[in-house]
Amino acid sequence: MSMEAHEVGCWDLKGPDFETVLIGPVNATIIDADRLVRLDWRNGFPNWDMYRVALAGDSLLGDRLREWSVAFSVAYCTTGGVKRQSYSDELAAVAAWDALHMLVHSRQMQPYTQTADSIGVHHKTYLRLRNSLYRRMKASLDEYWVRLSVAFRQVYLHEKNGG
Repeated sequence: MSMEAHEVGCWDLKGPDFETVLIGPVNATIIDADRLVRLDWRNGFPNWDMYRVALAGDSLLGDRLREWSVAFSVAYCTTGGVKRQSYSDELAAVAAWDALHMLVHSRQMQPYTQTADSIGVHHKTYLRLRNSLYRRMKASLDEYWVRLSVAFRQVYLHEKNGG
């Protein structure tokens, strides 16, 4: 007689949870949920793109998101994000790419000291900029995820009740 433990649960009967559905393929319910979120909340960030790339693992929107992150970084830097004497297009672009990489992969591309050295800026300047960009993108994505999750449940219930 075998005394092996077997996992028992009803998750196979219930189907996937809402979060699993949201990180899966795009469907009409997800599109409707995004529409509801955008009706109520727009903050200037490409939230759909960040969600699909960072959370759902889609690569289709990666190039567009990378371009936006550099544009956001340049705008942030040139409006007081870094001191004028520290600013360069290279700094803005590399910090944006690193911040986006952190958003997507939850880790930096390489040690920030190496990156700062390679573009000729002080370590603290680079770290402050990269972290500032990352925090803003992460906060927007987190807020969007909460709103999308709620909207998805609303749309799901509406569809389930014959709407």
